[in-house]
Amino acid sequence: MKFLRVIITVFFLIGLLSGCGGGEVQDRVEDAVTQTTAKTKEKTEKEQRAEEITKNIKEVKGAIAYDSKDELLVAFHVNQFQKFFTEKVEKKVKKALEKEFPDEKVVVSHDLKIRWEIERLRRDIKEKNLKEKEIDKRIKKIDDLRKEKA
Repeated sequence: MKFLRVIITVFFLIGLLSGCGGGEVQDRVEDAVTQTTAKTKEKTEKEQRAEEITKNIKEVKGAIAYDSKDELLVAFHVNQFQKFFTEKVEKKVKKALEKEFPDEKVVVSHDLKIRWEIERLRRDIKEKNLKEKEIDKRIKKIDDLRKEKA
């Protein structure tokens, strides 16, 4: 019985001491989140608009866009049950984007590799400050991947 009292007292003290943080942990977490998000580079208005238009199509689950000087690259992925109709959805997305951006060359893809490359390009531009020549090289690589047949 005495042993049980000691264990209950220890657990009570641990609970009491752990509850006395006073919100300091939450402040530290918010500071960390603020620091990392403040360093991100903003998307251009055209990229945001293209992603928004693409995501508004009901078959599309998510999208990412990159605006280069020659073309607007948009990669998207579809909902699970729409995977059999990706070609049809791709045409629908391209038509909507060409209507919104008539004087821009729009390149649309549902390929996961293209999406990963666009995400990697955007991340490397933010973190490594890539030069224009390297960006053009990466865009050419993305274009080659798009033309590739599996």
